[in-house]
Amino acid sequence: MLNDLRYAIRTLRQSPGFALTAIASIGLGIGANSAIFSLADGLLLRPLPVPNPSRVVTLRSRTPSGKLGELSYPDFADLRDHNQSFDGLVAYQVAPCGMATDPKAQPQLRFGFQVSGNFFRVLEIKPQIGRGFKPEEVQVPGRDAVVVLGNDFWKSEFAGDPSVIGRSIRINGIDFTVIGVAPKSFTGMDQFLRPAFFLPAMMGPKIYTRDLLTARGDRGWLVKGRLKSGVSSQSAEAEIAALAKSLELSYPATDRAFGMAIRTETQTRLDRGPGNAAILDLLFPAVILALLIACANVANLTLGRGRARAREIAVRLAIGAGRARLVRQLMTESLVIALAGAGLGLLMAQFVVEAFSNAQIPSDIPIQLSFELDQRVLWFTILVAGACAILFGLAPALRSTRTDLVPALKAGDSIQNRNHWFGRNALVTLQIAGSLVLLVAATQLFRGFSYLVSHGPGFRTDHLIMMSFDPTLVRYTPQQIEQLDKKLIDRAQALPGVKSAALCFSIPLGTNQQEYEEVIPEGFQFRPGQNSVNVQANTVSPGYFDTFGVPLLRGRAFQATDLADSPRVAIVNETFARRYFGTNPIGKRFRLKDQDGPWVQIVGVTATGKYNVMFEPPTDFLYLPLSQQPHLHMTLLAASNGDPSELAAPLREMVRSIDSNLPVYGVRTAGNFFEQGSVALLRRMEGIVASAGLLGLVLALVGLYAVVAYQVTRRTREIGIRMAVGADSRRVTRMILKQACTIGVTGVGIGVVLSLAGGRALTSAVGMPAFDPVLFGLVPAMLLSVTILAASIPARRAARIDPIQALRQD
Repeated sequence: MLNDLRYAIRTLRQSPGFALTAIASIGLGIGANSAIFSLADGLLLRPLPVPNPSRVVTLRSRTPSGKLGELSYPDFADLRDHNQSFDGLVAYQVAPCGMATDPKAQPQLRFGFQVSGNFFRVLEIKPQIGRGFKPEEVQVPGRDAVVVLGNDFWKSEFAGDPSVIGRSIRINGIDFTVIGVAPKSFTGMDQFLRPAFFLPAMMGPKIYTRDLLTARGDRGWLVKGRLKSGVSSQSAEAEIAALAKSLELSYPATDRAFGMAIRTETQTRLDRGPGNAAILDLLFPAVILALLIACANVANLTLGRGRARAREIAVRLAIGAGRARLVRQLMTESLVIALAGAGLGLLMAQFVVEAFSNAQIPSDIPIQLSFELDQRVLWFTILVAGACAILFGLAPALRSTRTDLVPALKAGDSIQNRNHWFGRNALVTLQIAGSLVLLVAATQLFRGFSYLVSHGPGFRTDHLIMMSFDPTLVRYTPQQIEQLDKKLIDRAQALPGVKSAALCFSIPLGTNQQEYEEVIPEGFQFRPGQNSVNVQANTVSPGYFDTFGVPLLRGRAFQATDLADSPRVAIVNETFARRYFGTNPIGKRFRLKDQDGPWVQIVGVTATGKYNVMFEPPTDFLYLPLSQQPHLHMTLLAASNGDPSELAAPLREMVRSIDSNLPVYGVRTAGNFFEQGSVALLRRMEGIVASAGLLGLVLALVGLYAVVAYQVTRRTREIGIRMAVGADSRRVTRMILKQACTIGVTGVGIGVVLSLAGGRALTSAVGMPAFDPVLFGLVPAMLLSVTILAASIPARRAARIDPIQALRQD
């Protein structure tokens, strides 16, 4: 094998033009796939940073409508204490806190995790210094104020000082004793959040105003379990489902019709972030198709080179070399090309990964994108390189070694083979078809994304500023929060330059927590086994629709008279209205939560907007009034008459005048929020698809040029004879271009059919308008023009052949 490798490198060095073209072609294709795999790895595939992560699964509740969600702490405690399938179950949730490393310092907003007491033991995490929680420290609510610091926070705030153990830090006004520091390898349970600390769940009632330890209907805890050795996830799910049935019987008021499901880490990330999968669904087909075009291009070049080496191969066969031995040698050359291309591809992928890692994501939680070319990406790249070597190398190797010795030894590389030409032409045809599909997808996505951006997300992105706050960080009671909400709106509206103000729970297209509600529309017939539907929702105050610029199509907005003890009301979007109530939903009702839940009357209909990602299809959505659906933390929206950024300082001062201890975060204009988040993402996706399309186009043109140029070289004697008997240069040029046009037209025809077949699915899946026929027609015309241009260079060279010199050629 080592001798084959040396010979392969030496042979490729003798043909630098072929080697460099092949390596560059395959390197660009592999690099694009490695970059997108790095994104997929960071978003979905990377395992949890704990020992034996494959044994760790997620337990999720299943609502009556089938939607998966989190668990309440009491349900978690019952499952933890009565199951036989797990070595242990842990519960945790994101915990925003006002934190000061020194009791005299000003608190800063930090994000960590509240965790069950067995968190570090079950996940087999050993603190880098110090220890985890002792069993006696996690028994009594509010008694033991101990904390484990995150490794990054320890290094940034304490410079990695080991003497931090035993020190006190203040969290939400309470002194906690540092007992440990998480290891560097443990970056947390969320792929985007690097936690500053880990608090025992038993301290929740002490630092927050609501007690999540006893609220069985409050499902906000993420639960993971480590399966016992020899226990499958299927058997564990069967046991958990049986335990869920017993909980339903024991606690019908909160657990009726709720089930349980076990999910892998990848499945959980898909459940919680469907937009991430949608992004990858758009990008991966483009880069895979570009890689296939690159493989076809290198296969084409390899076939041409194989004909040039026909005499060499025939001689080696004649003196006793076995065909399998020659195939192995040729495949070694292909593997060297693929691995060299993989190295080049990794360099290219690094630029793409850095661009995505540096992206700014507008969020209340400090998101850290972790895309890197780690060992997993390296192995993926090596596997792709091996697959590419087989794709572009095996068929040419088998064809090159299937040589008729006598003609090959006599004629060398001048022997003609109709099947050989057909194979090369077919490869170029498929390259052109694939490049057309990519170019059509790129142009239509560009048009679609431009349409989405120009038509907006369905809410105002100019003259609007937003800011978030969480009164529970300073231990506000629900009654105090209600009074605070009223003060915030009244005082914000009184500020100079403020046109209107409102509160909402979540911001559309944001990464903050989303709200969902179980709904039973009156008179709607569900399919058998389904009793309700889970609908995305938002809780808003009166004035929200005017302030946020959400068009109200029918009915009325929420009013100050919609009080907590008034009849329940809601506003739905047009998609929800048409799906469940037809054209006129005003006055219609639905039950909230379950069959015994309150009736809610629809009083208004809004236009359908974008709620999760810009390229989502029309989605059901409903709005509930803040007075009837109170929340503990909200976002303030203020519409301005002028530049909204000028309101940042007055709004901060306004909050400070109400309560100087109330932390404010997420202060940004709606325009900045929209541009940095949704628009930037669309542009990056658009750039990747366009780059893949251009790559496919260049490779297809290189392949066409190589085929036509090689045909001109092989037919030099024939062309000389034609010109000697009277053919002029124009006839020769037309003859060469005719063959190139046949390849181009066939490839474009196949590409048009494929584009039409996949185009409608693409536009409907991402909520964009149908194909633009004018733009769709321009792409094939442009591709045919460029194809003819690429073929005209060797065609003109053929027209300048000297007949006398051509007739002397062997």
